[in-house]
Amino acid sequence: MSGATVQPLPFHPSQILRWHDGYVAIGVDGEFLLLDHELNQKGEPKKPFPSSVKKAVVVQNRLIATWIEHELMVARIAGFELGTDFVNGPERGDLRTRTTIAAALHPAGAVWSHVLDAEPLALGSNDSQFAFMLWRKGLYAMGMDAGEHWRSAEPKWKELEKLPHAEVTTEITFERNSIKVWSRGSGVKTYDADSGKQTDSMTVQYDGILHSVFSEHGECLLCYDGGDVVWFSEGEIKKIEHLNGAVQHAKWNEKLQCWHIAGWREECVLSLDSTKRAQLEEIPVQIIECMDHFYLVLNNGHFKRSSL
Repeated sequence: MSGATVQPLPFHPSQILRWHDGYVAIGVDGEFLLLDHELNQKGEPKKPFPSSVKKAVVVQNRLIATWIEHELMVARIAGFELGTDFVNGPERGDLRTRTTIAAALHPAGAVWSHVLDAEPLALGSNDSQFAFMLWRKGLYAMGMDAGEHWRSAEPKWKELEKLPHAEVTTEITFERNSIKVWSRGSGVKTYDADSGKQTDSMTVQYDGILHSVFSEHGECLLCYDGGDVVWFSEGEIKKIEHLNGAVQHAKWNEKLQCWHIAGWREECVLSLDSTKRAQLEEIPVQIIECMDHFYLVLNNGHFKRSSL
């Protein structure tokens, strides 16, 4: 990379994940591409599976990803060894002819892969394990060996049961040795990451449909449909702000004690004392920290230095 100029990605990005040897960029159509520590591209983009990636996380040097193809009723979860080349997989038309589990096609180049018999709603991880929720099936926790550590029934909240879709899982976050499952109605259940035992259950008192949750260092940013964000910490709402629209990504800055937010055509820095906002022509899909700078990853594949 020359100076502050970063080569644009050759696809529309959905997510960029960091690992110890650089980054992995994921495109909206399921493309994978490795980047080095300076965001230089390594090789060509590959598409291991003919569908968009629902969610992806990194556990040590392993990329874990889920796919869902609603039209064909196809879902997968797979793990890839980072540092090895990605490869192209089957074409979408090939999925139509494989109607049994025994004949099912899997993401190419994966170390392991499983057919899912329900939609993967959420996926989260820490340094040693990951957990995912399957629609009407339950919560599953797994480790680096891809073996099941434990499972738990899909969570329910008495106070949400009469509200349409309020109990549907929207996010999974890890905090120390706990797994938190968040629902569209702002319900949150906490599980011991090792045993799967439920240790807490509550509902955040805020009116809205929860879209996503970002959690770091015990701080949580709850992002709602329409643009409301709720800073939630130690069981209390610290601050509420209304942004332009749905939040795409948020990153906690421990040094400055603030949230750095990629919103709908805007960038925002949210602290307890102030809110700074900058309008953008493009939609930022993620914020990454690289070489002592913060970059916005835009939906057109370009990288833009933060102005806040």
